[in-house]
Amino acid sequence: MNDAVTWLEVLLNDIHPAVQFVAVGAIAVVPFLESYVGAMVGTMAGLPVPLALGAAIVGNVLALLVAVELGSRIAARLATTRSEQRSERHQKIVDRVDRWGVPAASLIGPVVMAISVTAFVMAAMGLNRRQVVVWQTVSIVAWGALFAAFGAGIFAMLGGA
Repeated sequence: MNDAVTWLEVLLNDIHPAVQFVAVGAIAVVPFLESYVGAMVGTMAGLPVPLALGAAIVGNVLALLVAVELGSRIAARLATTRSEQRSERHQKIVDRVDRWGVPAASLIGPVVMAISVTAFVMAAMGLNRRQVVVWQTVSIVAWGALFAAFGAGIFAMLGGA
């Protein structure tokens, strides 16, 4: 196992840090890999934790913004094609989910579903875009930091620098 870590360190030392940053960011754009896998892979590969975490956050936030935009467009399209307005009861439910459900779904959601998929669904439901983006970004940072720490620990256990 130490040979693999050494090989990975040697390989990464030959790659410019900007390319390393982009590679980790590219991992984080992919649903179900996102900031947590990107940050963990980056740190396990020997990248400094702030660099790996930063790249993973940037990549995942880009995917998040695209997902929220697409979900919002679907919500807007559905709103214009509906013949009747939302009932008062339906609006109260959406408001309640806006208030309490977005933070919970954002922070716990990655256990069940990808962050960008969760954001897409919430935006398509017509939930507050700002809340979705803010809470999903908090989730991206929290999960990314947690897995960056795991990756750094695994890297250290395997004999990395």
